Amino acid sequence: MRAFLVAVLVVVLSGPALAFDDPKALVAAIYAPYQTPGAAANQDPAQYYSERLKGLVSGHAAKAANDLLSSSEDAAASTGPVAPALSFNPFIDAQHSLLMDLAIGEPIIMKSKAMVPVNFSNFDHATMLTLSLVKDADGWKVDDVASLGEGENWLLSWLLQYDPFSVN
Repeated sequence: MRAFLVAVLVVVLSGPALAFDDPKALVAAIYAPYQTPGAAANQDPAQYYSERLKGLVSGHAAKAANDLLSSSEDAAASTGPVAPALSFNPFIDAQHSLLMDLAIGEPIIMKSKAMVPVNFSNFDHATMLTLSLVKDADGWKVDDVASLGEGENWLLSWLLQYDPFSVN
């Protein structure tokens, strides 16, 4: 009997780690670690990404690594900075967090797509984001993030595809 229970536990734990049937539950899970000081330090945002967004992130990282390699080979011919890999957490629009006044809005759902607004202050910096979600076989996943705050307008997929800081 003990072997059976261990086998069942292994099967359960080896399945999809995060499956959310509700868009708001996904967004609440994303921001839950940021409500406890130090808890979000080890959180990997990519665990919530859709396959499309994971592909864009890995493509951007590969391009950044390639740019770095070609830049070091052609250091004398280089005329500009090397494009860094994405160096911020798009869910907090920063590298570090001290979130206050978190407000997760009601999702707007249309079939297998949803949008969820999120507002918070991070180190007294007001931030307004919209998370675009898609529903796949494993549940809801983040497909894009848009920053709509004053003076900080960006779309994560655009930054990953058309890196504005690239030297090419």
